[in-house]
Amino acid sequence: MRLRCPHCSHLGTIVALKVLSPTVSHHYVRCGNFECGHTWRASTEADLTLSPSSTPDPTVVLPLSSHIRRDVLAHQIRSGDSVEHKPMLTPPTTRDLFAPAVPDGPS
Repeated sequence: MRLRCPHCSHLGTIVALKVLSPTVSHHYVRCGNFECGHTWRASTEADLTLSPSSTPDPTVVLPLSSHIRRDVLAHQIRSGDSVEHKPMLTPPTTRDLFAPAVPDGPS
């Protein structure tokens, strides 16, 4: 990923990354224009699920986009055949997509 310099609009290169949480990161960026030379920090945040993960992390709670047809998704989950799959890169976890989010810790 490359970001545009806020001063000269040239593409900058991410030179370092600090992960703050599963959904928030700080990127440290250097402008590609040697005459500008600007370096800056940019933040990114995952804030919406457009398509549910096949390997969801139960600790990550992102709201589902309003365009997701929950009724159709629920019907597909209930009526579809199941085929055994062995994940290659991600440990399997399953969470109910339709259950309310569980708040962190006691209120």
